[in-house]
Amino acid sequence: MKTTLKYLLLCPLIAMLLSTAQAADIDRLAGKWLAEKTNEDGQKFKQILEFKGNKFKFWVQSMDGNTFIYAEGNTKTEKVGDLRVLKFVDIKAGDSETNIEEIYDDRTVVYRLGYKTVTIAMNFESYRDEDPELDLYKKQG
Repeated sequence: MKTTLKYLLLCPLIAMLLSTAQAADIDRLAGKWLAEKTNEDGQKFKQILEFKGNKFKFWVQSMDGNTFIYAEGNTKTEKVGDLRVLKFVDIKAGDSETNIEEIYDDRTVVYRLGYKTVTIAMNFESYRDEDPELDLYKKQG
């Protein structure tokens, strides 16, 4: 009986600690993040991720600020073993903020938070046509 009671008391405590850790990661992700990249043709471009609460916005832009891809939606974090997973859900995307539609394709990435950096590993799902990528974003502002 005492063992059962201990487990009943521990379960809510563990759930609270996990949700606190997830909330802490969402808080640490808040703000704008920038990754500068180069495409196959040698042209530089930038990717911008912005997090506000459980919402995200994402832009792919030329270095002079012209948007090629825009997406927005919801996020949630999870811990899987020692890995941290960020899920992008309810995504709407298009070529600009005013031309978007639902894409019915959630994204799940592994991420690691550093001091003013976040490293994101993406496209590791077996059904993705895109090659896997590892992007380093730097905190802006």
